[in-house]
Amino acid sequence: MGNLILCRNERAKTPYYIENGKLNIYSLEELMFYAQTSNFVAGEDFLKPQFVRWVDAELNLPELAKVLDEKLSKGCGLVDFFLPLETAGGYLTPSEMQILNVKLHKYDHMSGLEAKKQYADQFFVRNDLVQAIHAYRVLLNDESFLEKQGHVAGDIWSNLGCAYARLFDYEEAFLCFVRGYSLNHRHETLKQAVDVAVLSGKEELLAELSSRFMSYANQIATERGHMEQLLEKEIYECRLTEPVDQLLISWNDNYRMECDG
Repeated sequence: MGNLILCRNERAKTPYYIENGKLNIYSLEELMFYAQTSNFVAGEDFLKPQFVRWVDAELNLPELAKVLDEKLSKGCGLVDFFLPLETAGGYLTPSEMQILNVKLHKYDHMSGLEAKKQYADQFFVRNDLVQAIHAYRVLLNDESFLEKQGHVAGDIWSNLGCAYARLFDYEEAFLCFVRGYSLNHRHETLKQAVDVAVLSGKEELLAELSSRFMSYANQIATERGHMEQLLEKEIYECRLTEPVDQLLISWNDNYRMECDG
């Protein structure tokens, strides 16, 4: 049985659409529930005049709208903007408000690209891989964000590679990890590139990796050996009981855990 949300305030006839959440809300209580449970709250969804007008006209809260408008004019962040909403809603307990404000404070101090990445990551966490890939691709096509934040862009490429790996598209995952490593220079990203190259069974991918990152040839060789040993062990344990396709699925499940880690 689902939870029942009791709305004490007026319910809007026309909902407010939260773009990043892909959700319509009709009340302050629904807004608080969304902010409390969502994996990501985007400032661009609320810190704008359209939301203030909705509070005024649809929720019939002109005094609250006036407070919010003043905060907008001062260039406030999510925490400061949400405080009067939290108080007016009466939905959250004091401890829940404190937890929510800590979360909003984190979003206030994220760069634009980091915040967008957080939004895309929620699909990956839910294993909605097609939506995650789309969200990551949208980010990676936005040059206005990427040109200033290469390390974050590298992490996005890495996460995109993990999404492709979960879908067994190891060659596409390899390209993503290589691109990611070129930007974030994280050892884990290089390791993932080696792993999917081994899983793909294509020697040319491993050769390309060694050629492109010659100064890390020893690390690449070490990780290749480690991955091949794991694969051989998996094959040895499963070859008598599982067909080849199922074996690869089983092996990929193990690889997913490495990506998630």
